[in-house]
Amino acid sequence: MTSTQNDTSKLSNPRNKKNWVKKGLVGALLLSIAGGGYYFFEQNKAGHEKEEISKNLIAVKRGRAKIYVLATGLIKPIQEVKISPKQTGLLKTLLVKQGDRVKEGQLIAVMDDSNLLGDAAAARGAYLAALDNVSKLESGNRPQEVSQARYQELKAKNAARQAKENIQRLEAQVEALTIQLSRNETFAKRQTYLAQEGAVSDQAGIDADTQAEVTKSQLRAAKQEKEQAEAALAQSLAEMNAIAEQHALMRAGYRKEDIEAARHSAMQAKGQLMRVESLINDTRIKAPFAGVITQKYTDAGAIVTPTTSAATTSATSSSIVALAGSLEMVAQVSESNLPKIKLGQPVEITATAYPDKIFRGKVTQIAPAAIVTSNVTTFEVHAEPLDKDSQLLAGMNVSAKFIVGELDDAITVPTVCVISRKGQSGVFMPDAKGEPEFKPVKTGPTTGRDIVITEGLKDGDKIFQGLSREQLAKEGYGGRQQPGQGSGPGASAMRMGGAGRMTRGFGN
Repeated sequence: MTSTQNDTSKLSNPRNKKNWVKKGLVGALLLSIAGGGYYFFEQNKAGHEKEEISKNLIAVKRGRAKIYVLATGLIKPIQEVKISPKQTGLLKTLLVKQGDRVKEGQLIAVMDDSNLLGDAAAARGAYLAALDNVSKLESGNRPQEVSQARYQELKAKNAARQAKENIQRLEAQVEALTIQLSRNETFAKRQTYLAQEGAVSDQAGIDADTQAEVTKSQLRAAKQEKEQAEAALAQSLAEMNAIAEQHALMRAGYRKEDIEAARHSAMQAKGQLMRVESLINDTRIKAPFAGVITQKYTDAGAIVTPTTSAATTSATSSSIVALAGSLEMVAQVSESNLPKIKLGQPVEITATAYPDKIFRGKVTQIAPAAIVTSNVTTFEVHAEPLDKDSQLLAGMNVSAKFIVGELDDAITVPTVCVISRKGQSGVFMPDAKGEPEFKPVKTGPTTGRDIVITEGLKDGDKIFQGLSREQLAKEGYGGRQQPGQGSGPGASAMRMGGAGRMTRGFGN
């Protein structure tokens, strides 16, 4: 029997015919389910897309808008110097450390002035002698009174001189006793050690200790006597000055030429004294202005030299310390934006270290000359932070927003919403079906992250922001992502320029 005959016989069989009907119904049912699932999937997908697109809609509003010029900058000290002595010398005392805040005129360090004390004493003596000579010439024609006053003055000077000599003697005695005490104490320690070792008797150690105590008592007595002598000297000097003033009142008729010559000699002696005193005063190093000690280069006991080099952040120097004054921000502003910057203009400063904090400031200086780097022309603009106790530190990188104007009633949109299409700026608005439709607009200045729309939108309009790459491609704005673009919604399809407009169009 052939195959055709077999198939015919099967179909003619009622049971086989019933099975074929069942199989046909099951197949139709499966096709119906698959078609319904596909239809539901497509409808659900479209619904999700519409829902996703609707999430990207924002309402346009009117309001006040600040106009900014954006720039980057650096925090720098207004004044920064390395402090050093006028003459090379030994640093005797250092009174500050790194990080200390100092006031203008505050004593920072003291240099050794022992080599100048002798010159100061000699200059002071010469000046006093010159004054005495002037006083003598101006004493007048009353010999008895002049002689008596002169005698009293000499007597007072002699007493002061004797007091000085007595002080010098006592100083030498104190120095000798100090040396002797050191020797006696050393000897006593040695004798005590030898006594413990059995090399000498215990009495020898006791005698050495006793001798040291005796020397110590003598030293205390000598110091006390020296203090009394200094008090006596002060009294003698006071008496001498009083007598000198009395003597000055007894002027007589010496020639004017002699008196003038004596006065000139006194002035010369005074000038020499002032020079020496100035040298001594220069050994007291003071802060030239208020600020912070940023570096400490040396310690007491070191030899330091004068330096004229500018202050730097170097940790080594022949100076004593580095002092930085008040801080300022120095920003680089483009040539096109410079005409918008004015002195006294407010500025908002944001530091990289504190991205969520805004520091207020004002423009204090605009550089008169440009800086050209890689064919880019910028100008330095200085701004002073208004909060003197802010967290800003020298060397911090900052961003600056110069507030160059303010609009009372303006429509602004995020700059990411504005794109360029064939040279025309515009935004995406929903059409009747809710799909993105390009709407041309005219733009104004930027206000930070937003841009002013001067024409094309009204209050209450809704526009799209953050459209995905697929949504933009659907509208004919697809394209390869440019290097340096972000990865957020729409970032692969558009990139903002410096003026807030899109610098790359799509579908042109």
